[in-house]
Amino acid sequence: MNEDEMHETIRALYQGIFDADAWQRSLAALCQSSGSMHAALVVRDTVRDRVLVNQVVNPVPEEVAAYRDYYEAVDPAIPFASQLAVGNWYIDSRELGEQAMRSLPFYGEFFRQFGMSSLMACLIERQPHYEVFLSLQRPQGRARYSPEDARALDWAIPHVRHAIALRDRTRQVSTLAHVSAELLERLPFAVIIFAEDGKVLLANRAGEAWARRLLPVAAVGAVGAAGNPKADEWRLSRPFPDVLRAACDPAVVQPAQALRATGPGGREAQVVVLPLPAAHHLAVDWQHPAVLVAVHEAGTPAMGIGGVLRELYGLTPAEIRLAMLLTTGIGLPEACEQLGIRRETSRTQLKSIFTKTGTGTQAQLAHLLTRLGVVLGAANAASGEQP
Repeated sequence: MNEDEMHETIRALYQGIFDADAWQRSLAALCQSSGSMHAALVVRDTVRDRVLVNQVVNPVPEEVAAYRDYYEAVDPAIPFASQLAVGNWYIDSRELGEQAMRSLPFYGEFFRQFGMSSLMACLIERQPHYEVFLSLQRPQGRARYSPEDARALDWAIPHVRHAIALRDRTRQVSTLAHVSAELLERLPFAVIIFAEDGKVLLANRAGEAWARRLLPVAAVGAVGAAGNPKADEWRLSRPFPDVLRAACDPAVVQPAQALRATGPGGREAQVVVLPLPAAHHLAVDWQHPAVLVAVHEAGTPAMGIGGVLRELYGLTPAEIRLAMLLTTGIGLPEACEQLGIRRETSRTQLKSIFTKTGTGTQAQLAHLLTRLGVVLGAANAASGEQP
C-alpha cells in the first residue's frame, strides 16, 4: 500500500463515523493490501462469552452462520483473546504452529469448507464487558500470516481505534439529542434559549412560536418563517430586546426577570428570563452569554420551582430537595441532618447543583431560587393556579 492509498484509507475510516460505505471502503483497502479474502470487526462479549461478527468485507452469510452455530465453540483463537494487550496481534501460525493447525477441526473442516487458510486479529479496544478485534482471513493457496504481515498494518490500528471511539460517541450524542428533543417537547410551556445577538439556539415547538413573538426579525433566520406578526401580536410589559441585552451584559449580574405579555382576545402569559453564564451547558454556544426563556400562558399547567429545576436545569430529585432546603437559610450540616444524608453526599450534590444552575455559592443559589419563586408565583397567580 503506497502513501496515497494509506491516506485514503485513513480518510475513509474517519468518514465512516457518518458514512458506513466509507468505513467499508477503508476495511476493504486493508483487506486487499494484506492479501486477505475477508476483513471484519469482531466484538467479543466477555460477560456471555459470545462473539458477534459485523462490518464484514466480502461477507459469506453461510460462513458466519456456521461459525456462530458450531465452530465458535472450537475456535482456537478465543483462549488467546484475554491474553492480548490492546494493539497486539494474534497470528495463528505463530500462536498455534503449523502442525496443530493441520490437526484442528477448526482448520480441517471450517476453514477448508469456506476456502480459508489463515487468520490474524488485532485487539482494537477492551472495555469491561466487551472487546473489539480487527480480524482478517487469507484464502487457500496463499502463505499463512506472519508477524511481518501484522507489522505492515500496525499504522492503521490507532486510526481504527479512534474512528470506532468517535463513531460510538457520535451515536451516543445523536441518541441523547433525540431523547432530549422529545423530552423538551413534553414540557407544558414554551422554552427558548437566545444568544446575545437574538439568535435562537434551542427551542421546543411552543418556543418557536414565542421566539417569533419576542424577536420577530431574529426569529426569521433562526426558525424559518416569521409568519404574520399582526395576526399573532402580543404586547410586552417591557421591550424584550432591552431585557435580552441586559441579561447578556457580562458587566452586570442580572437575576431572573419576568415580563407580562398580553395577546389577542385578552390572552395573558408570563415570560421568565434567566441569564445563563457563557460556560453553562445550556448556553449551547460556549464562550458566549445566553438566556433561557420560559413562557407560561394562562390556562396551561402551573410551573413550580421543582419542575423548573428538574426540567430546565436537569437537577435530580435529591438535588432539588437539597437546593430548596438551603434557600431557607440553614447551613449544609443542618440540611444533612434533616435529609438524613452524609456530608460527603451533600457536598457532591451541592457541587452538581452549582454546575447545573451556573451558580457558585449558596448565596447565589438562594438568590436564583428566590427570584424564581417570585416570578413563578406571579405567573401562577395570574393564571389563578397554585405552584
